[in-house]
Amino acid sequence: MVDSTPLIPDGKEKKEGHRVLCCCDSRKAVIILNLLALALTIASLIIRLVDNQYFNTWTIILYVLNLFFYSFVTWSALQFGKSAVEWGIFWSIVDIIWTSVYLARNSGWMVEGSSNRIATIVVYAIFYVFHVLIIYANWTYVSEVGKGIMSRETHSREKY
Repeated sequence: MVDSTPLIPDGKEKKEGHRVLCCCDSRKAVIILNLLALALTIASLIIRLVDNQYFNTWTIILYVLNLFFYSFVTWSALQFGKSAVEWGIFWSIVDIIWTSVYLARNSGWMVEGSSNRIATIVVYAIFYVFHVLIIYANWTYVSEVGKGIMSRETHSREKY
């Protein structure tokens, strides 16, 4: 018979948080995914500038807001902050809606004879999946910070 309440603790505290993407804690996932999103946004901006693609005011606003939010969320997670990551969740949802409205209004790329039809579908599918992953990681982090699971004091116990 094994005693479930030993007199001498084993020194190991049980993790309360869970892994995100099967590889890391919620804080690390937020930092990694938002840095990756920041890098992809910068790369996309550079590609569009090199290809001399037309930029309207809304496109410029979208790029600036993406750069701001990804940077701000990353900084906040590094500081164990919560509110900027909450704003990041909000922005990701707005970005998904904004992109969906754009796709619905400019559906010319869906025409059968369009040369970049498959490439466009793949790019936007990756966009949606990636944003869902960002929302999931951000939501998990905000939840764990709110419950006191993830903090400066508990990070050594929770990190993977």
